[in-house]
Amino acid sequence: MLKLQFVDRRQPAFWLVDPRLTIGRDKTNNLVINDEGVSVFHAELQQEDGKLYLRDTGSVNGTFLNGVPVSKRTEIKVGDIIRLHLVELQIIDPTKAPPEPAPQVVKRDMPKPPPLWQVKAMTGVISGRMFPIDGTSVIGRDPHCEIVVGGAHVSRRHAEFSIRAGQLWVKDLGSSNGSFVNGKKHDEIALQNGDEVKFDAMVFKVVGPVETVAHTDFEEEAERTQFRPVVNVPVPKPAPKSHSPAPVNHAPQHSPIPASKPAPAPVSPSHDAAPKPPAADGNSAGMMVIFFLIAIAMLAGYMLFT
Repeated sequence: MLKLQFVDRRQPAFWLVDPRLTIGRDKTNNLVINDEGVSVFHAELQQEDGKLYLRDTGSVNGTFLNGVPVSKRTEIKVGDIIRLHLVELQIIDPTKAPPEPAPQVVKRDMPKPPPLWQVKAMTGVISGRMFPIDGTSVIGRDPHCEIVVGGAHVSRRHAEFSIRAGQLWVKDLGSSNGSFVNGKKHDEIALQNGDEVKFDAMVFKVVGPVETVAHTDFEEEAERTQFRPVVNVPVPKPAPKSHSPAPVNHAPQHSPIPASKPAPAPVSPSHDAAPKPPAADGNSAGMMVIFFLIAIAMLAGYMLFT
C-alpha cells in the first residue's frame, strides 16, 4: 500500500486506500490542502489494475509531475513528485522508504511511566506491524485515521482504540460490519493481553504491558507467603506454655503440708494408729484395777468403823 507524503512534512502522510482520491481546498476532498494557490478541486489520483494515475481537474495554476505539466491522465510511480502550485507531494512505499518521522515513533520510545499497549496486525499488507496505542487511535479506511487499513467491508472510521486509567478499550464507531473480540461482537469492551480483535478480514492481536502483569503476580505470591506463617505460628506455642507450669505449682503445695502438726495423722494412719489402741486398752485396765482396789479399801474401812 502506497502513501502520498508532503515533502515539507506540513501534514501527515496520506494512505492511498480508495480507488479515487480527490485533492483541493474544498472540505469535501479526500485530501484538503489549505493553500491559496491550490484550486477548490485541483487534481485527483486514480488506482486501476494495480497502477496509479494522476489527473488535473481543471485547476487554475496547473498540476505538475516531476516538473512537467499534466494535461491528461498520466501514470505515476513510487518516488515521483507532484506539485500543486507551491505544494509538493511525493509517492512513497513505506515498506521500502526510510521510516517517516511521525509522532507515533516518539510515543513508542518515550512512554516508560505509563504501561504501553500495542496492537499487532495479523493479516493484510500490514501483517506483523505493531501499532502503539497512547491516548486514542482510530482505525479505518480513511487516510486520516491513525491506523489505516484496506478492505471493502471496513468502514472509513471503523473503530477506536483508547487508553482509560491504564486500560486498553476498543469502541465500534457505528461500522457497517461491526467489531469482534475473540469471536464475539461488541460495541465497546476492555481488552486484555492476547485478545484477538477483528474488523472484517483485518485481525489484530493485543499486546499488553508485561511489567504490570509480572508485578501483579509477584504481589499475589507475596501475600500467600505472608499468610501461611501467621496461621501456623501462634497455634503450637501456647500449648507447651499452658502445661509446663501446672506440675511446678503443685509440687510446692505438698511440701508445707507434712511440716505442719495436724498433717501427720492423715498422712501415715496405718503406722501410728495401730499401736495406739493397745496402749489405750492397757491404761483403761490399769485404771479399773486401781478404782476397784480403792473401792474395796473404802468398803473395808466403812465396815471396820461400823
